[in-house]
Amino acid sequence: MLTDAARNLTFRVLAALLLLTAFAATAAADARSQDRDRLNRLVQTGANNDAATRAFAEGRNLLDEQKWSQAVVTFSKFLADYPTDRNADAAMYWLAYASEKQGKDKQAETVLANLLRVYPRSTWADDAKVLRVKVRTKLGLAPEAPQVDDKSQLQIIALQALCQNDRASCAARAAEVLSSNAAPVVKEAALTLLGQYGGPEAVPALIQFSRNDTNDKLRMRAIRALGKTGDERGLDVLRELAMSDKYADESPTDSAIHALAEHDSPRAVQLITEVALSGRNQSARMHAVDLLSRRRGEPAVDALFRIYDAVPDVQMRKHVLAGFGIRIDPRAGTKLAEVARSSDNVELRKQAIYSLAHRKQENTLDLILPLYDSERDPELKNSILDGIGQYQTQRAWQKLMQVVRDTNEPLERRKRAISMLSRSKDPEVMRFLESMLK
Repeated sequence: MLTDAARNLTFRVLAALLLLTAFAATAAADARSQDRDRLNRLVQTGANNDAATRAFAEGRNLLDEQKWSQAVVTFSKFLADYPTDRNADAAMYWLAYASEKQGKDKQAETVLANLLRVYPRSTWADDAKVLRVKVRTKLGLAPEAPQVDDKSQLQIIALQALCQNDRASCAARAAEVLSSNAAPVVKEAALTLLGQYGGPEAVPALIQFSRNDTNDKLRMRAIRALGKTGDERGLDVLRELAMSDKYADESPTDSAIHALAEHDSPRAVQLITEVALSGRNQSARMHAVDLLSRRRGEPAVDALFRIYDAVPDVQMRKHVLAGFGIRIDPRAGTKLAEVARSSDNVELRKQAIYSLAHRKQENTLDLILPLYDSERDPELKNSILDGIGQYQTQRAWQKLMQVVRDTNEPLERRKRAISMLSRSKDPEVMRFLESMLK
């Protein structure tokens, strides 16, 4: 039989979970089904060749290989060495993520609490909040729900229960809340529930809030909910908002781009391509490319080719090449090989090489290995070596050992090759490293 304290903790856990479901439904869905997408999102940080970026990329690769303990060490060192780096918040999230995978929940909780304290507006904050619910529940602690008064908490939980149990009336009930003097946090929850359970009847209200509400938080919630409905009536509104010249990571424009990228309609691909080609804000255009890269299906690949050919801007093209790196489409690999071999722009060649290596297909080594031997530009040669280091295969290890042995190679490059070999437990590699001590 549960004690009063245990019953109270159980109720608080359930209440917090219900609140977090209402407040962060999109983030929770991403956490359950898009871990791989989050890794892909990090590809964009690999185009540079500085030490911090390489260290961060190494941690990402360890996550990709599910080497949790090594990832914890790598991200901990990254944060110690580069505490003010632009990827510090992402590194904190991934440190907590890898720690949780190891069962080190206390360590994960400490890191997540610190992340949310230091970077409350981070793009990783929603993911961190959802992971923290999981971690704190495993530790027997009540998840930290948003600070909401008792009345609002009860209203949110009651509305969620009504919408779940009677979807036909959800739109009407949510509309009543939205037109009332309820607290803003209750209206946010109502908009999320409207998108989840309201059906076609919810679309007009969501369109109205997306376009006209003066509260940006409510607008963003409505925009995300509108995209989740999958209703064609919302597409023109989402396009209109996504084309705005006002863009920030947390803004109605950003929310509209995400909503288009996640919309089920084939027409959504056309519209997000239009945003990438002719949106009025450069950052928004690049973000549209990043999200389009992760959309499934051949139409998305066709759109990326169209964007690359139509837009000469180097940064935009780098984002398209990074997108090709996360596609299994053979055409994407062919395009990357073409750019890596023959582009007259060094930055595009570096990105193409990085993206090829990120695909981790054995046949790309047929391109990368001879490319290393023929390249004369030192910076590009370093990029190619980093690409070779992505592979955990005999052919890659043989090449890295060759680089270490070659006294004509720069010392820093030979040291980098040893660092890459240190990730291997292959007996031949171990014998090679041992031989260097003699």
